[in-house]
Amino acid sequence: MNQADFKNNLRKLEFPLCAVEALPRIENIVDNMSRSKQNFAMSLISEFIFLEKFKDTDFRKNANAVPFLTSQMTSIQEFQLIIVLIEFFSRPGPDATRNAVFLSLFGGNLTPNRSSVLCKLISTSVSGSVSAVLCAAGTWMQQLGCTSAPSLEIAQNLVKDFVIFAKKTSEQLKQLPMVAPRFAANIMTAVADLYMNEQRGALTSPPDMLLDVFTEWVTDNPSLCLASQQPLALPSGAIAMPVITPIAGLIKWSVLAPIVNNKPTYSDLHLAVLQTLLQIVPSGPPTALNAQHLLLIVSPLKAHAQKLVSENLKPEDDANLQKSLERFSQSIQVALTAKCVYGSIPQLLCNLETLPQNSLMEIIIKANKNSA
Repeated sequence: MNQADFKNNLRKLEFPLCAVEALPRIENIVDNMSRSKQNFAMSLISEFIFLEKFKDTDFRKNANAVPFLTSQMTSIQEFQLIIVLIEFFSRPGPDATRNAVFLSLFGGNLTPNRSSVLCKLISTSVSGSVSAVLCAAGTWMQQLGCTSAPSLEIAQNLVKDFVIFAKKTSEQLKQLPMVAPRFAANIMTAVADLYMNEQRGALTSPPDMLLDVFTEWVTDNPSLCLASQQPLALPSGAIAMPVITPIAGLIKWSVLAPIVNNKPTYSDLHLAVLQTLLQIVPSGPPTALNAQHLLLIVSPLKAHAQKLVSENLKPEDDANLQKSLERFSQSIQVALTAKCVYGSIPQLLCNLETLPQNSLMEIIIKANKNSA
């Protein structure tokens, strides 16, 4: 059946049946992707999956105007589509094909409509422990970037649904690392960027329930942070994007905690991350921890020290700051010993020298400068 006939047949079907019929054809095209058919797959996705239409633009008023996509999908249709997608992705089949379809549906610049569907699809999949969808979402996050705007939106939505609006931690959230380890690792990377981040303004602590969950995840499974480094199942010719593990973000949380929110759980998180670092077995160039990401921890520590000085206090006498510096020192030493830091280590050590005085930090800087 040619493309025009197939579309005409789909237009005779009510939603969501048209989506049910379109998905296998989209899968077939994506699995044997050729540039000539790529536009056809995208048009099927737009019209029959997300019910998008080109909205006419009045070119008489603006000669440079272009038509844009709009969708009138109702809440009921969103719900119907989510059920269809969960059933579709849960069918047996190659992971590479499933990931390719997921990336085709939600890749690139997400429209508000697609973003809404995606957030609800992932929240529903977490609630139902739908491994197939969550595994595909984990690959999607890596390919777009775990700290990209779409990934951060997913992370914020999950925190809202399962932490902020929850009275207690759901068992489904606790079990997420066993259901979809890559997705759990990438969610930690994204969420870690949302909190204790100087670039987002004031240093904000994560919700206690979220901290407890992440600490439990990493304590119970020290290798979880490295799940994102497992080989990706991608279609032939696709290029895997660089991996960012959650390790740097979790180090940032535990290091900055004493000067922000000295909850005892951060000590447990610190120990769990150290256990993760100790489990890393070098095999080729290091990939787990970027020196540049560790550098981001230096600035808020220096800012806190300057605040103490402005209050006529000595940074070296402040117990909370010293605890932060000790945790930072321990994390760096273990990471360097595990040979899992990539990037400019000499630059990292030079920046560490600008921090307030701390005996352990001085020892570690000296020892590693001599061996660098």
